[in-house]
Amino acid sequence: MNSLPVMLKVTGKLCVVVGSGAVAARRVAVLKACGARIRVVAPDADKLDGDGIEIVPRYFRAGDLRGALLVAVATDDRMVNDTIAEEAAREGVLINRADDASAGDVTIPAHSHHGPMTLAVSTGGVSPSAGATILRQLNAALDPAWSRLLELIAPYRATIRNRCADAEQRQTRLLRLTDDDMLRLFKSEGEAAVRVRAESLASFSPGDTQPAAPRGNVCGMRHDSSAADVKETR
Repeated sequence: MNSLPVMLKVTGKLCVVVGSGAVAARRVAVLKACGARIRVVAPDADKLDGDGIEIVPRYFRAGDLRGALLVAVATDDRMVNDTIAEEAAREGVLINRADDASAGDVTIPAHSHHGPMTLAVSTGGVSPSAGATILRQLNAALDPAWSRLLELIAPYRATIRNRCADAEQRQTRLLRLTDDDMLRLFKSEGEAAVRVRAESLASFSPGDTQPAAPRGNVCGMRHDSSAADVKETR
C-alpha cells in the first residue's frame, strides 16, 4: 500500500465514532488524547460516555457526519460500514475503517507520544500486532533524553525562525539546537547548560534587524557550510 504518512491535527475538530465495542473505545481514547470533539453513534453508545463526548444512542443515519473532519467506523456489519463510507464520501469526511483499512482514507498506526515527539509504525494493514511489537522495540531503544531536549529548545527554535531571515544561517542555527553536541551537553551538564547554548544560538548582534539580513556574517553568526549542508524538515 502506497500511503502518505501525515500528522492530522484534530484538536477542536468534530470526529465521529460509529460503534461501541473495543475498537470504538480505542478510537475514542486516541481522539480524546488529541483534543478532538467526539460524537459516538451507536444504540449502546452510553458505554463510551465521558467528558466532552457527545452520545447519540441510536443507529447511524444520514446527517450524522455533517461538519465532521473524520469518521471512525467500528461496527461488525459490513453493509452498515459501506453505507457510512458512502455518506462520508458525499460529505467530504475522511474515513477510518476497522473492518477494511484499505477501503478507508486514514489508518491509525501503532504510536506513542514522548513529549513533543511521536513514534508511529504502520505495516500497511498486513499485521497490526507486528506494528505494535516493532513500536515497543523502538520505544525501548529511544534515548529518553530526546523528549526533554526537544521541549527545552522549542521556544529558541521559534525565535530563530522568526528573526533570522537568511535561509542558510537559519538552517545552521536550527541544526545546532539538536545536533549530537547539544544532546551530549544535555546529558552531561543538564538543562541549564542547554539553555545557555540555545540562548546563544537565538541571540543576534546589536543593530541586527530582521527581516533584512546581509550575506556572509548574517544574523550575528558566521557561515558554517558543513552544518548548512544538512536540511531540516520543517
